[in-house]
Amino acid sequence: KWTMKKLLGGKILLILVCVLLGCVSCMNDGGSDWVGKWQLRECQYPDGTVQRVDSIFYGFQKGSFLAYCMNEYGNYEAYYGYYKLKEDEISIILWPDNSAGNEEAHSNLINSAGYKKFFNWGEEGERTFKVEELTNKKMRLNYQGVKYVFRKY
Repeated sequence: KWTMKKLLGGKILLILVCVLLGCVSCMNDGGSDWVGKWQLRECQYPDGTVQRVDSIFYGFQKGSFLAYCMNEYGNYEAYYGYYKLKEDEISIILWPDNSAGNEEAHSNLINSAGYKKFFNWGEEGERTFKVEELTNKKMRLNYQGVKYVFRKY
């Protein structure tokens, strides 16, 4: 027999499960400010010059990295990889990485015109930035004195 206590207990359990699932589904990287799409707005060089940019987008989600970069023909090129966070640094590694079995594909990546134009991160295809600022609206990364300023898109 169904009693009021059993029905009420079942409804409460169902509500708790729904709330838990809702919370988990809304969280990407624990609600981190990294998650989402970022538009590179400018590069600030140590000599004071500033290069305005509006055609490069970075995306971060659960360790995965995606970059969309507009080429001279107005088409976007996509680059994939992964990222690692450590204290006040982020390391971005483009795929295919230079691990065993990926040597030829990695070589094709780092020798491509798009890689040289949009990244040019050297033979390893990776870069570690110091994170100077990260909010839910703005990100500023620094690599050897060059500051990369992004806005959440």
